Order: sequence, then structure tokens, then C-alpha cells
Amino acid sequence: MALIPCPACTRQVSAQALACPGCGHPGDAASPAGGGVTRMLGTVAGTYISTTTLASLVLGVVMFVCVAAVLITLILKSQ
Repeated sequence: MALIPCPACTRQVSAQALACPGCGHPGDAASPAGGGVTRMLGTVAGTYISTTTLASLVLGVVMFVCVAAVLITLILKSQ
């Protein structure tokens, strides 16, 4: 397992890593493991968002909307 410098932050990263643990920069697409590009969706304001982070964010928003809907329904029924 070779360590290579991250092109974004120069931190030492495994050549098989999907993304840099420090800055989130995706791995090299030409690497044998396929790089982090396959599991990264893109950038938002210069920060890479992994699919697991995006899934967690979407789940949180859905849960918030569901709880808000239940609370609004309970409040309106009690009036």
C-alpha cells in the first residue's frame, strides 16, 4: 500500500483511497482501484461531497420534513 501526496492539500494518502481523508479530494481516476471519482458526485463550493454524505443529508431532510408534518397535523387537530 503506497502513500502518495494529495494534489489538493499535499497530505499523504493511500494510493487505493477513494478520497483524501483531510480535504475530501477524490482519488486519481487512473488508479487501479478506480479512484474516488466513481463514488464522488461532484463539488459544491469547492468541497467534494461523497455519496454517503449526500445520502445522510437527504435522509436528515426527509426526517425533518416528516416530523414537522406530524407536529403541524397535531397542532391543527387540537384547535
